[in-house]
Amino acid sequence: MASEVAEALKQIRACEEEARRIVSEARERAAKIVKDAEEEAERMKKRAREEERRLAEEIFQRFVREAEEEKERFLASARKDAEALKERARKNEEEAIEAVLEVLFGFKK
Repeated sequence: MASEVAEALKQIRACEEEARRIVSEARERAAKIVKDAEEEAERMKKRAREEERRLAEEIFQRFVREAEEEKERFLASARKDAEALKERARKNEEEAIEAVLEVLFGFKK
């Protein structure tokens, strides 16, 4: 009977050792899973920051292009208005010269 008790105690100790080993392995695996998850979260954050920078640059460049296009439209309109004003000024100048010639010399076109 004593040998049966000793054998039972041996088996209990072996089971305890196996349980400790299993718990230790489970802790190691859990720590690795947490570490891997944290590393993946950092990689995802980095990719998100890079994408954010890329999108910000893309938006900035689009606004620069749109501003340049708006400037060109404004300048074209201003040039057109300036030409119209020049033409009116030339016409007014001609009319003024004719009026002066008429008054001074009685010269009428």
